[in-house]
Amino acid sequence: MLWRRERSYTLSSWHRRTFILFMDTHIETYYNSFNDRVHEIVAYGYVHSPALRKRMEAAQLTPADIQSTTDLCRLPVQRKEDLATLQREEPGLGGMLTVPISSLRRVFQSPGPIHDPEPDLPDSWRWAPAFRAGGFGPGDIVLNAFGYHLTPAGVMFEEGARAAGCAVIPAGIGNQAQQIDAMVTLGVTAYAGLPSYLKNLLEKAREMGHDPRSWPLNKAFVSAEPLPPSLRALFEEEYGITVYQVYGTAECGNLGYEGKARHGLHLPDDALVQICDINNGQPVPPGQTGEVIVTLFRKDYILVRFAVGDLSAIMDASPADDILTPRLAGWLGRSSDSVKVRGIFVHPRHADEAVRQVPGLAAYQIVVSRHEHRDELTCRVVPAPGANHSTLTGDIAAALQESLKLRSLVEIVDFLPEGAKTFIDERTWE
Repeated sequence: MLWRRERSYTLSSWHRRTFILFMDTHIETYYNSFNDRVHEIVAYGYVHSPALRKRMEAAQLTPADIQSTTDLCRLPVQRKEDLATLQREEPGLGGMLTVPISSLRRVFQSPGPIHDPEPDLPDSWRWAPAFRAGGFGPGDIVLNAFGYHLTPAGVMFEEGARAAGCAVIPAGIGNQAQQIDAMVTLGVTAYAGLPSYLKNLLEKAREMGHDPRSWPLNKAFVSAEPLPPSLRALFEEEYGITVYQVYGTAECGNLGYEGKARHGLHLPDDALVQICDINNGQPVPPGQTGEVIVTLFRKDYILVRFAVGDLSAIMDASPADDILTPRLAGWLGRSSDSVKVRGIFVHPRHADEAVRQVPGLAAYQIVVSRHEHRDELTCRVVPAPGANHSTLTGDIAAALQESLKLRSLVEIVDFLPEGAKTFIDERTWE
């Protein structure tokens, strides 16, 4: 979710070696600060979470074996794509929930389906520090355009903004004319949502005769899709909106956020985020790409050594900033074959299951593309002989909407090339 351009530094060889040694020590100190909390959550989960106990027993581990973040790497990772199966087969959300479901504040559903529990605590996804780092606080009125229906994004960012002292308009996605009217009438000062949706709102406002440059809107909190440098420049140079990127997931909440320098995503100090080798699960050195592995310290739902499915790297250079935690280089790809479309993860298997249940289909291909900074999902369909084209396109669009929670275009084609992949991602991020 972050561009990968680094600042240049002019250091002598001696200074460079000294600087790298300092950074390695700084990063080591950061991770060592979690040692006691790691042991505590593993010991608690071993007793209260059947799922964690089963994983540890399979690895021939007991809580006494896990005394530090280094020891934690002896435990094999738990993958996001396994959660749906676990939750279907085991009570207590796959044996990971340690409290009655009725004691939760909310339960959400992500594609999979995966159920995401929210404890009855303020700002349980821990986003307030990220909002504060971007200058959000008392006096701000935030238009929150993250989705509210079933998925947790809308509520999780609303909770964070409220904890930072902001007033929030729960806008969600859609009804742009009504949202623009609210922005003008109420004097909205800040935005939270997809960067592509902010672009659409500003363009729509101009079509309606407004001049967004005259609004008090001056900052934006964006996530769930890449922010190309060209789009950031558009917001800042054309509209005077300072943009802050953040990184997180429905299961884990805050995993990284930009500070005032807006150069890398600072790791949170209340969750353990490690970058590990995708094959052996061991931490990789700063600057090397690996898999994002997360351990949370919440006791109602045990997530230990959880692979979110993304790739990133710890940055090995640090610009001036008032946040002292190490930084991620941003989103560098997926460790599985899932892709993120308009902020929602799409797994080719789920798309295949949805499309193949529709009668009248001979062949298909799903294409993810991007036009004017907006993702598009298109399903190219070869009808079976005698199939009603209109019915087929409608049924496939409905099936994809139901399964993936995304609207898609459906195109009838005469044929697909021999050996054509059923799922391709054509997007570039420039």
